[in-house]
Amino acid sequence: MTGIPDGAPVAVVAGRYRLRELVGTGGMGAVWRASDELLGREVALKQVRLADQPVVEIALARERTMREARIAASLHHPHIVSIFDVVLEDGEPWLVLEFLLSRSLGSVLAERGTLPPAEVAAIGADVADALAAAHAAGIVHRDVKPDNVLLSRPSAAGPVVKLTDFGIAHSAAAPAITATHVLTGTPAYFAPETARGEGTDARSDVYSLGATLYAAVEGHPPFDTDTGDVLALLARIGRGGVPRPQRAGPLTDLLGRLTADDPAARPTAAQAQAALREIAGGVRPPAATTVDADPQVRAAEQQPDAVTFAWKAAAGGRPRRGLRVAVASAAVLAAVAAVIVAVVVARPGDPDRGSVAAPSAAATAARGVVGIADPAAADPCTLIDVASLQTFGPVTVDPDNAQFAGCRADIAQYTGGSTAFHVSFENETEAEQVSGGRPRDFGDYTVVSYDPEDGFCQQRILLPDGHAIEVSATSRDDSGYPDLCPIVDVGRAGTLALLDRQGIGVRPRPTSAGPLADTAACSLLDPADLSAAVRSPTPPRPWFADWGCDWTSYTGDGSVELVYNLGHVLGESGGTRTDFAGHPGVVLAQPGYCRVEFAQRAYVAGGSDRVESVQVIRRGSGSDAELCQAATTLATAAAGKLPPPG
Repeated sequence: MTGIPDGAPVAVVAGRYRLRELVGTGGMGAVWRASDELLGREVALKQVRLADQPVVEIALARERTMREARIAASLHHPHIVSIFDVVLEDGEPWLVLEFLLSRSLGSVLAERGTLPPAEVAAIGADVADALAAAHAAGIVHRDVKPDNVLLSRPSAAGPVVKLTDFGIAHSAAAPAITATHVLTGTPAYFAPETARGEGTDARSDVYSLGATLYAAVEGHPPFDTDTGDVLALLARIGRGGVPRPQRAGPLTDLLGRLTADDPAARPTAAQAQAALREIAGGVRPPAATTVDADPQVRAAEQQPDAVTFAWKAAAGGRPRRGLRVAVASAAVLAAVAAVIVAVVVARPGDPDRGSVAAPSAAATAARGVVGIADPAAADPCTLIDVASLQTFGPVTVDPDNAQFAGCRADIAQYTGGSTAFHVSFENETEAEQVSGGRPRDFGDYTVVSYDPEDGFCQQRILLPDGHAIEVSATSRDDSGYPDLCPIVDVGRAGTLALLDRQGIGVRPRPTSAGPLADTAACSLLDPADLSAAVRSPTPPRPWFADWGCDWTSYTGDGSVELVYNLGHVLGESGGTRTDFAGHPGVVLAQPGYCRVEFAQRAYVAGGSDRVESVQVIRRGSGSDAELCQAATTLATAAAGKLPPPG
């Protein structure tokens, strides 16, 4: 027994991906469910078949695959499918994708016939959003159709809609790849200018979007489908004059504009997105009933919408220093069959490790890249893309359970377990302390990612003004240590998309009723305080908006961090209750460090009691008792410099 599935060319691809079953086929390849034996997770592999083709066709297919990868690396959007990796097996390329159950819009229409106009508008708004991002990057899809619109498993906000199959897409700067007598795309969804052989551009994508939505409400594309005579179909499309839809309701006029004969009369994808969103209102896309869901997947659907976490894993406890940086790139590539949607992370071998510096303001300011002019007013919650994170499970954003400079989203994962996703701002001092990273450019931004640790994964987006945006995920229960980097990759891609689309939002100072927002964290510990707990401390290094500070020892005696937090009432789920100069708090020993936190102000948010607090962490090689005694001494000194708690 070889262990090779029926029809599989090999059992293991690239020495690590073991094929399990065939889940879909296409004109130039097949998609397999597989196991990544190195990382111990399920993936999807698309085999791009090149064997038994003429040499010119093999070269064409290989170049198209590589072009897909280049296109994928240039796009980051929650409604565009992402690539994990591209590997070679026996000279043929394979695309490695994370496996998620889904259905195509085409399969849903085959089952239901038509969809209500409002649901179609909701789907179309997301697809138009994806096209707008692609067009802004100079990329034309060229094959928008129902089979290339994927609907994921339903979540709290409805199914996630993703545009797939950029395999024949091209950028304005890249030469078109064609072959004699090869028709790229799907004729029934061609724009008139494409059908006449006059070329394809972003306006043609808009027409194809309109034709796709037309098919969703009418049950067929504007000029029906190929009945065996492709040339006759192309002639009908080329003459123009799309029949007025009969079932489109509020979509009728917009479909007419999307499928206008004159490309100049069509709206842009961004304009179409706005119009479709307005028509959809609060309507969700239709649920994509997934076939053959296994018991583990069905059980995962029963996960609760919210999770209560122990204090030992509360906000502020995530590592900030001493992590190595690894590549994390999200790329957009379609190539998945209609039964799956891919949300993937690519970690190719990037340049050698080394310190990563932010691009200079002079080099990027002219391109409109976002910076942070007023740290105290920057709102990290505006950079959490809930829609993309809901791929993994129901998401609850909790701005009152994070560091002052951050925002948190709790994810109840469909696969089991609970995860906290953070977006936090850092200043230049903090960003410069991070070294050893492999940089990767995503449009106008440089991104670095840390090698994952147990229950933790982290990346940084470097801004031109020296600030950084940290995105991270932390396991919040005892269900084990899953690979959280896919969550970070998707979350970071969403953050980049929000940066490009809307920039960084503003907010009031996070705790205007308390004293901490206007108190420099470094001022709470003076040299005498530090010398009592750390040998030969360095000068203080302030963090973002002066809401944090750290000191290290010149003699290698460890370090001290002091940071302002928002969170749940202290001591509810762990730690030893202690009083710090009249401020109630807790002490918790951890391997290699001791964490102390004391309350400054109590308030109510989200229907629960919260506190504004100060956290002090003493790291070093001493015993638990020694580290906690030092942390207690430092916290008592800091508390003594603040007014009584309120």
